[in-house]
Amino acid sequence: MRFSMMRVILCSASQLSLILAIGCAPLQAPQPFEPQPPPRPIFGEQVPLITLVLWHARNLSLTPEQIRGLEALRGDFQRAADIQTAELQRLELELQGLLSREQIDLTQVETRIRRIETLRTELRLGRIRTVEKGKATLTPEQWRKLQPLIRGGP
Repeated sequence: MRFSMMRVILCSASQLSLILAIGCAPLQAPQPFEPQPPPRPIFGEQVPLITLVLWHARNLSLTPEQIRGLEALRGDFQRAADIQTAELQRLELELQGLLSREQIDLTQVETRIRRIETLRTELRLGRIRTVEKGKATLTPEQWRKLQPLIRGGP
């Protein structure tokens, strides 16, 4: 039982990392306003798009209002994602418990699976909505300057 619970938690963590990868760009920047050039991405590393924009706030000429708005978007999403992730883990453990019984109650199993998938969908769509709101705060010129950074360029 202990092994299967650990497997569920690890599986959930892996799935969450895949969900959160949406709207990410290659990792390549130091903290904002540091004079040194950004490091090259290490193969496979990713950073959320809004974080990438904030890292390059000076290069993109972000206004203080844009920075505050992007930080608020990122913080709001992270708080909601933390709550949803905890709920997903709880539901996955409940599902594992239901599936480990000798007699499986399919109605309860179906209810948990549907709730799990609904939460995953909400989390994924929430991330996409947040990224789109963040992109909408940028001017066309800022968006143009950001493109090479998204692709891992200079």
